[in-house]
Amino acid sequence: CLRVLVGAPWDGDHRGDIYKCHLGPPNATCDKTNLGVAAPELSPHPGQSLHFGMTLLDAKDGGVVACAPLWSQPCGTSVFSTGICTRLDRDLQPVATVAPTAQRCSTYMDIVVVLDGSNSVYPWHQVQSFLSNLLSKFFIGPGQIQVGVLQYGERVVQEWGLGRYRTVQEVVEAARNISRQEGRETRTAAAIRRA
Repeated sequence: CLRVLVGAPWDGDHRGDIYKCHLGPPNATCDKTNLGVAAPELSPHPGQSLHFGMTLLDAKDGGVVACAPLWSQPCGTSVFSTGICTRLDRDLQPVATVAPTAQRCSTYMDIVVVLDGSNSVYPWHQVQSFLSNLLSKFFIGPGQIQVGVLQYGERVVQEWGLGRYRTVQEVVEAARNISRQEGRETRTAAAIRRA
């Protein structure tokens, strides 16, 4: 009896799978491996096409390596298509997952907003709305983006430092509640140096 593996990258709503087929008398039969059930970490996000089984390679131990080139890694609000492979033993059971480019998300950064709170900017509620809208677009959290705000006019005031607020909601709420410093001078260079 001859055994043949067949990649089925369009199977299961484009998730993909592998079939193990036995060719021999009297009939050929194929069994689905159900990789998505056996290896839940390989399951795509809702609506994501994975195309698992698009690439199949023999492994030295008699097993096989199966790849899903469209597997994506979410990083905050961004998604990176890195691809993923899994090593299967002789019985086509997952042994190890290989994601060579998957790593800590590279979207983390520190952002310090330098905000003009002098009398040269008017009306203040529009400044608060702009800042809240801008900050709501960032993925703020531990190991991701941290935000601090400095306000300047005649003096430079740190409204809050990096890491004080740990979610987008906290940062947006804090931005809505910043009071205007006011003053007749606008010390932009001093604020930038302090930031």
